Amino acid sequence: MNRFFHSRFAKHIAVGLILAAVAGAVILSVLVHYHPTPFVDVAITKEIQEGGTTYLPAMQAVSFFGEPPVAFVTVLIAAIAFFLIRRRREALFALATLLASGANAIIKIIIHRPRPTDTLVSVYQQLTDPSFPSGHVVFYVVFFGFLATAMIVIKKIPQLWRVLVSAASLALILFVSVSRIYLGAHWASDVIGGYCVGIIFLSVLLYFYFKNLKLEG
Repeated sequence: MNRFFHSRFAKHIAVGLILAAVAGAVILSVLVHYHPTPFVDVAITKEIQEGGTTYLPAMQAVSFFGEPPVAFVTVLIAAIAFFLIRRRREALFALATLLASGANAIIKIIIHRPRPTDTLVSVYQQLTDPSFPSGHVVFYVVFFGFLATAMIVIKKIPQLWRVLVSAASLALILFVSVSRIYLGAHWASDVIGGYCVGIIFLSVLLYFYFKNLKLEG
């Protein structure tokens, strides 16, 4: 598996994903800037919220790790854990994932898309900062994406822990999109934009992570 990351095929896939993510981010940025509340976004949110508050605790739990104080502490814990097992490179890159959130905040200010309002959908999480792209999604893709990658690379970690951490990371990356829409914190286009921006940042992070990295096994 580790050799796959340095293969020509993997590089072609990575380039394709990055180009698609850049194109998606640019197109969505323009669309939501000039059309902040498209009908399709409202329709998707209403469909996801159809069950009312039935799944509210679960959706709040999924989004928990993306709240600013919690996200910082989560990254810090991961960095300390890597440091304790003598993986200083991984500890440094774990901390570097926070840079994506900072850059995303700047993008939010530039696009300046308003959040969903309770006149259109149910809003279970009231937020006032700009909406596009979703900061939670960006953080989850970059941090948990790096965490899952590190679990594949570091063979010295017990396999059970590697599988559990990877599975949990991938599940959070997937379900945070539904969570943000369900809570009324973001539109569907916000989370898609978050995935695009997150993939771009994660790709840059992994490029430098794998550069001159001696793979195990």
